[in-house]
Amino acid sequence: MARLVESSYGKCDVRLTKVVRAGERHTLIELTVQVMLGGAFDRVYTDGDNSSCIPTDTMKNTVYALARTHQFDSPEVFAAILADHFLRFAQVVWAEVDVEEVPWVRIQAGGQPHPHAFTRGGQGIRACRVRAARGAPARTWAGVRGLEVIKTTRSGFAGFHKDRYTTLGETTDRIFATSVDAVWEYSPSPASFTPAFDAARLCLMETFARHDSASVQQTIFAIGGALLERLAEISWVRISMPNQHRLPVNLQPFDMDNPNEIFVATSEPYGLITGTLARD
Repeated sequence: MARLVESSYGKCDVRLTKVVRAGERHTLIELTVQVMLGGAFDRVYTDGDNSSCIPTDTMKNTVYALARTHQFDSPEVFAAILADHFLRFAQVVWAEVDVEEVPWVRIQAGGQPHPHAFTRGGQGIRACRVRAARGAPARTWAGVRGLEVIKTTRSGFAGFHKDRYTTLGETTDRIFATSVDAVWEYSPSPASFTPAFDAARLCLMETFARHDSASVQQTIFAIGGALLERLAEISWVRISMPNQHRLPVNLQPFDMDNPNEIFVATSEPYGLITGTLARD
């Protein structure tokens, strides 16, 4: 006889666009929301008794309704509003809300930020998660996904282990390109989430740019260490960096040299390097 060991359910990819109108100046907020619930829902699975089941369509509608009735200045705050709402249902033991924010920035028109026209930003997707559980303090994670960065020097890879299958050549000067996914936990939460996120993303990019990289692994450690040192609110950080190779092109068939100037970008196969850092 089978028994239900664990369960959760929710609504994914709820797309929300909110315009905050303050006269001629508008603020555009565009989010993708996921709500997941856990609790006293066993009989929904085992007996087909839906009396405790909060429909996922209701979750979707709740996202839009609470976006209308609440003001919020960050995805973390909106995630907390949603998590707190669903935790008020007696059958819900925990609520977990993930929010991604599309980075729209104001268009410069006549040397000034336009009051209601925007263009897609290019510094990754801002993401967060809030988990609220009955009888426990809420936990908040934040991070960035798909942050595309590249540096053309001060990166190498040499002195690595070799066996009979190794064909990779050593280099002390290579292009370093990657798409950074990073997530960190706030403990305690900052006074304001957006300045903390902006500071963390800037720290990540600055460390990547300034670090003399002997490997992707070493750069991950440098970035994680800088984040923990600069932002006291971050208790741990997990970083993922795929190695997006730029391979030198052989121009010798054309009687040309290639002094580390001409490359071809490759998408696969690729190395994937991750690391998690926490305070001592």
